[in-house]
Amino acid sequence: MTTPQPGPPLTRRGVLGALALGAATAAAGAGPARAGTRAAATPAGTEGEPRLSLPAPTGPHPVGTALLYPTDPARTDAWAPAPRPRELRARLWYPAAPGTRGPHAPWMSPAETAHLQAAYFAVPDARLTWPTTHARPNAPADRTRRHPVVLNSHGSGADSAFNTALAEELASHGHVVAAVDHTYDAGEVEFPGHRLEVRDKTRVQAMTDAEIVAYRAADARCLLDRLESGPLPAALHTTLDLDAVGMFGHSMGGATTAQTLHDDPRIRAGAVLDGPLFGTSATADQARPLLLMASAWDSPARDAMWDTLWPHLTGWRRRLTLTRSGHLSYCDLQLLVPQGQSVFAWPADQLEHFLGTGDPHRAVAAQRAYLTAYFNLHLRAIPTPLLDAPTPRWPEIRFDA
Repeated sequence: MTTPQPGPPLTRRGVLGALALGAATAAAGAGPARAGTRAAATPAGTEGEPRLSLPAPTGPHPVGTALLYPTDPARTDAWAPAPRPRELRARLWYPAAPGTRGPHAPWMSPAETAHLQAAYFAVPDARLTWPTTHARPNAPADRTRRHPVVLNSHGSGADSAFNTALAEELASHGHVVAAVDHTYDAGEVEFPGHRLEVRDKTRVQAMTDAEIVAYRAADARCLLDRLESGPLPAALHTTLDLDAVGMFGHSMGGATTAQTLHDDPRIRAGAVLDGPLFGTSATADQARPLLLMASAWDSPARDAMWDTLWPHLTGWRRRLTLTRSGHLSYCDLQLLVPQGQSVFAWPADQLEHFLGTGDPHRAVAAQRAYLTAYFNLHLRAIPTPLLDAPTPRWPEIRFDA
C-alpha cells in the first residue's frame, strides 16, 4: 500500500490548485489510472457517460435547500472588477418538514458545472452527468423545534457545493448549514439573472494569506448578520437557534473557520478540516471548542501551524487524522473524481496524492459521523463517546491528541 507523497507547503494554493494540477497533467497526455488503483467504477447513463452521485444523508429529517444573497454595504468589494459593495451567496441546507416531496436540487447550476468542468478538469466537451443532491429546493422547513446553525467555508478556488455531502448529513440530523461562497475566491458563483462570477486569482493573491483569511472571515460574519436579521427563504428565520452557532471549513476554509471563531463570539465551536492557520487566530488563546481533522497528506507546514496553536487551545480540543486520505478527501471530490475517472483521466500518482488510498465512501462516512457528533455535543449538548477515544467502528480515524 502506498501513501500520499509529501506536497508543497499548505498555503494559498487551495483546493482547486490541486485539482487544476491533476487536470493539467491529464491534459498533457497522461494516460488513465493504472490497473489496481482506487478509482471506482461509475454507473453509466443511457449513452454511456459517467453519472456522478453523492451518498444519501443518514439522519431522520428530509433535507431542504435554498439560496441566499447577502450583501455588505459597509465593504467595497476588494476582489470585484469594478467598485461595488461586497456580494456573497450562501447555500442553505436545513431539516425540511416531515413528508417533504418533490424534485432534488442540482449539485451546481448548469453554468457553474460547465465552467468547473472546462476550467479545472480540462474536459469541456466530455459527456458527464454531474450529481443531484438529496435536498428539495425551497422545501418548507421543519418547525417542530429551533435548529442549531453551522456555517461552512470552502477552500480557495472551490465552491460552497463542494461540501454538499457533509452539509446534507448535518441537516438531516437537525442542523441548519449555511455555506458561504467567497465571491471571486470561489471557482464560480451564479447570481440572479444568470450572472456568473468566476475566481480572480490575481486579485485574491495580491493579498497576504492573513489578509485573505481576514477578508473571508468578514464574509462569514456578514452571512451570520443576515441570518440574524432575516428574512430568509422558506421562512427559516423562524426556525434558527442563533444561540447555538458553529462553523467548519476545508483547507483555506479551515483557516477562515479558526479566524471567525477568534473574531466573533457568536461562534460557539469550530472544526478545521485539513486547513492551514493564518492571521491573528494562528497564535491566539482560544477557550471555545476546536476540532482539528487532518488528512494523511504529509504537510509539515500544516503540522507546524497546528503545533503552534495547540497550547493556546484552553477549552475542549481534539486532533484527529483521517488515515489513507489526501487533501481533497475532505470535500465531495473524494467521491466524484473516482466516479468520473474514465473522463477525467487523472494519473494514478495524482489520485493517490490528492485523494489517498482509502475507500472513498468510508472516508466520507467517517467525516460525517465525527462532524455530526462534534456539533451535536457542542451545539445541542448531546454527549457522545465517539469523540473520547478510538473505536473499531471507525478504524479510519486516528486520535493524535
